[in-house]
Amino acid sequence: MRTVIFLALTLGLLTPGSATAHDADGRPNWIAEGAYKGKDGVHCCGPTDCELLDSRDVQVRPDGIWLARFKELVPFDQATPSEDGKIWRCHSLSGERRCFFMGYGTM
Repeated sequence: MRTVIFLALTLGLLTPGSATAHDADGRPNWIAEGAYKGKDGVHCCGPTDCELLDSRDVQVRPDGIWLARFKELVPFDQATPSEDGKIWRCHSLSGERRCFFMGYGTM
């Protein structure tokens, strides 16, 4: 199962999302407007609750996706393909990860 998820994350998105997926400030509206839910079943948040991550701070490992900046391992089954091809981490008010999105070509 991990292999399938890994392949979907790294190879599954062959076309990037449209430029209109973001608002005027570059925030990811597609996340807020989508039906994405985190591991707890709660909506993944709105544009102001998601951070764009640099691919240099993200490492795909055999046991998941390591987010160096947060010192956090995202299990493959909690990673969702990104509609815009970028890497996003959405969080609750306390900073706990709610959703993680990673697109093709970001690694």
